[in-house]
Amino acid sequence: MLKMMKAGILALAGSAAIASPVQAQMSWTDQGFVNVSVGAQAGSPTLDSTSIFELYGEQGSLATSQEAGGGGFFDLAAGYKVWRNLAVGLGYTRTGSDSDAAIAASVPDPIFFDRTRPISDVASGLDHSENQFHIQGTWMMPVTDKLDVGFSFGPTIFNVSQEIPAAITVNEPGPTLASTSVVKQKETAIGINLGVDVNYLVTPRIGAGVLARYTVGSVNFEAGDDSISVGGFQIGAGVRFRF
Repeated sequence: MLKMMKAGILALAGSAAIASPVQAQMSWTDQGFVNVSVGAQAGSPTLDSTSIFELYGEQGSLATSQEAGGGGFFDLAAGYKVWRNLAVGLGYTRTGSDSDAAIAASVPDPIFFDRTRPISDVASGLDHSENQFHIQGTWMMPVTDKLDVGFSFGPTIFNVSQEIPAAITVNEPGPTLASTSVVKQKETAIGINLGVDVNYLVTPRIGAGVLARYTVGSVNFEAGDDSISVGGFQIGAGVRFRF
């Protein structure tokens, strides 16, 4: 998936490079745009976490490892021309997915004190979601009266939510995993976005487009051992409006 998205961005950038000589003779005549897209975001960094839980009057330890990111997205962007071919605007992207977490725990013994036992299992369906708020400058490059290419750039604010295993209960004898308690942690980070959007106008005001974009930020969850990357390569398509 990642290779496909990189190839898509290179292809769109190539089309923009071909359009450059033409753009020197053409200016963008619209006043603004609204873009609606759906697609997929690549990138599933590994989130490792450790926690302590209490069982049988003793403390046990819990270590987990899970993917956190990627999935489908919905995107809405709008911009207004402020100078020549430059538009300034805002964008919003919502993406989410769920994943499994590998669990490795040390479980206290119900009879003997200070004699922990190892257990390993999987916790399923842990939710990850990202609300991405983009502040964007977009340079529009007309190729023909129906085809144009937009280069967007700017900062992105990430609101990230992640479910992380925090404690377990077990069945005896064994032990075997009975249930997993999860906590939902939320963090905010600031990153960047860079994108290319190729648009074809079916009518003077309505068309279709293909979006290739890269967003990146970094968050550190309280239960996580290290910071993880959020965002990623995005490929999408949808409806384009001009005014």
